[in-house]
Amino acid sequence: MRRLTALGVLVLSAFFGGCSAQAATYTEVRAETLDTLQTVSNFVPEPKQILVTPEFDPYPCKDVLTAQPAAGAFFTGQWALFVGDDFDIPQFVREVPHLLGDDWRVEELGIPVEFAEVYLVRSAPRMTLKIEESTIDGRKALDLLAISRCGSITADERLATWPPPTPEPAP
Repeated sequence: MRRLTALGVLVLSAFFGGCSAQAATYTEVRAETLDTLQTVSNFVPEPKQILVTPEFDPYPCKDVLTAQPAAGAFFTGQWALFVGDDFDIPQFVREVPHLLGDDWRVEELGIPVEFAEVYLVRSAPRMTLKIEESTIDGRKALDLLAISRCGSITADERLATWPPPTPEPAP
């Protein structure tokens, strides 16, 4: 599975539109992001299996790398969604924007790839979602990557969310 790199965060942050001061807390933006990942996974019929990538340390919105002025942190959620051999991933990737509804718009990243992918942006509440065809350990899968808007985070919340529990590996 591809891992989010510092360069990846920079690129996604640029497309993301940056963090801005919001009334939402980190706990709230994390929940919104996880709900979106769950919604997408609910569109996929059985058989399927979800493998949750261990969570990243809450990434600060005020960071030299992203050149963002706001305090707080944004949540990054990444799931591998293993699908059945007969599941048509390219068709699913084409349908996801319609399934999610009018709140989401497709943004072209301008980078040609040889696999099915879609990059979606929701304006309110702000979130980005990338869905791409993948093969993980020889298994057919969707790679889901969602990044929340900036949420305020206290030192206690940071301690409560980091380090997160490590999920069970997929069988």
